[in-house]
Amino acid sequence: MIFLYVLALAAVFIQKGETYTCYSGTDVPMCSSCGGGSCTSDNGCICNTDPTITCVPTSECSSVGTNICCPTGYYWSSGDNCCTATLICSPACKSDEICKNVSNVATCGCNTAVYSGYNTSSLSSTVKCTSSVMTVSLSKCLLEALGYDSTTFQLNNNTDSCVNTYTETVGNVTMQSIQSLVQTGYCGNIVTTDATKVYYSNVLHIGIQNKTIITANPVNISFTCSYNLTMQTSLTSAFKPTLNSVNMTVNGQGSIVTTMAAYWDSQYTSPVQQNQDVPVGSNVYLGIFADANDVSKFVLRVENCYATPDNNVNNVNKVAILSGGCPANQGVTAQVQENGVSFEARVQFNSFAFQGQPLVYITCDVRLCDRNKTCTGCNAARSGEDGTASLQIPLNFLDDYSSSAANTDVPSWALLISTLLAYLSMKLF
Repeated sequence: MIFLYVLALAAVFIQKGETYTCYSGTDVPMCSSCGGGSCTSDNGCICNTDPTITCVPTSECSSVGTNICCPTGYYWSSGDNCCTATLICSPACKSDEICKNVSNVATCGCNTAVYSGYNTSSLSSTVKCTSSVMTVSLSKCLLEALGYDSTTFQLNNNTDSCVNTYTETVGNVTMQSIQSLVQTGYCGNIVTTDATKVYYSNVLHIGIQNKTIITANPVNISFTCSYNLTMQTSLTSAFKPTLNSVNMTVNGQGSIVTTMAAYWDSQYTSPVQQNQDVPVGSNVYLGIFADANDVSKFVLRVENCYATPDNNVNNVNKVAILSGGCPANQGVTAQVQENGVSFEARVQFNSFAFQGQPLVYITCDVRLCDRNKTCTGCNAARSGEDGTASLQIPLNFLDDYSSSAANTDVPSWALLISTLLAYLSMKLF
């Protein structure tokens, strides 16, 4: 009985030895026999004594741990720390893949048996929504098992930037992904809004494999990302908002993009569009925000805002709206709703017009204020401070002066014509 046990145990060791026998180096020298050798993932292993001679990795040079360092037909076994004839994929295949020998190269391929019994109703996309990018992903091997070609991914708009796909690993599964920027119209995005959110929707189009037997029809998968409607997200959903952006340079922070836009509402979610008329006397809301990260160190502060009839900030007819961070009280009603406490500033004022001028240019001087200093209140900034910029937007503040003047002309012409007709009738009759 003991003899049979020993014999069986020996058979196990023989089988393991046959399966995982390390390469002996009969055709290509071992790295240990040529100066230790050195290995890179790009060039494989070479002898230190002669860089023109390739070698087989040993414990001295196995840090790369990929099949590129093994002779043809051999594969790197991290467990045995050597090259073996056993088919091994390195790195290891994903949970729905299987290691295959493709032209003597260990290659991970889809294990379609994992998805036996699946059909098109099993297709389920994963949608990731970030502040600036939408990403939609599906299992690459599931698509292949159902007869789809994952390389045919495209969105509503099939321009070059809208058909670029890539693979990524999610939960030990290879996913095929495609992205779209969170912008109105980008890659065919459709944008809708309600009272609190903005929605970006698109459609992923997937084609079928080019083979004799067709097992599926092309499929379209709709996906949507929703975002809270804010000062910033409302601009991305607007068609042509009235805005201006500049870069502010701050020591230790690099370049920070700062944007100013005009809004119709006190929630700062309905931007004024380009060429829209704003009636004189109505409320206008200026929203200013900085795309910065270190909220613990800086806040955004508006120092001055003023209006001019053209884009010349030194125009003699300049009217101050804010001065030193507070209402200037120069004939224009203004209110500071937020300033110097976050990366957003909010200013409301009543619109007005310059007589005979079609546009009013609003300019605001802003800066990033160090939280350790005074950033609120009616105090002027010291000259030479970092992180300062000026932003300017044109607005069409529509007044009724021209139309009222035209209306006063109508009775005058009517009176003149009626008088002339009365004179002629007296002469003729």
